Amino acid sequence: MSKKTTMLIIGSLLLNVLLVGAIIGNISHRIDGKRFMRRHGREFAVKLPPDKQELFFTTMERVNRENRGIHRQMREARQRVLLILTAPEFDEAAYQREVEKLDQLRNRMMRRLEDATRELAKQFDQEERKALADHLRNPLPTPEQEPPRRKGPAQWRGQD
Repeated sequence: MSKKTTMLIIGSLLLNVLLVGAIIGNISHRIDGKRFMRRHGREFAVKLPPDKQELFFTTMERVNRENRGIHRQMREARQRVLLILTAPEFDEAAYQREVEKLDQLRNRMMRRLEDATRELAKQFDQEERKALADHLRNPLPTPEQEPPRRKGPAQWRGQD
């Protein structure tokens, strides 16, 4: 084989290895996120009697199922926002419309969660509602429990 062909094959192999690594990394982050949400929900549910645990899990699964379509619509809206931002000419009106659509979708998701929380609260006693409030107040683990995350906006500005 010629040197050019060899370099082409090596370059192709390196790109494939990088692609496979990116795919595996993306999948592992998604799995870890789902595992965290399940674990966090279970940590709350153990404070409940078995019948209320089942009610909690059933309700949360229903909300997640109902919100799947909204998640898809939000991804599409974000893509449209990015297309508008990267277009040769910035269309402020189109940008504003898409951002408003995104806000409406977020509000619909939150409304569903609020409705589900209200339905749970009607069936929980005061202690169970207190535990639910704590669960909603502290949805994320402490920094010691949380795996390292990518840098967010505060870190971009050097405000660690």
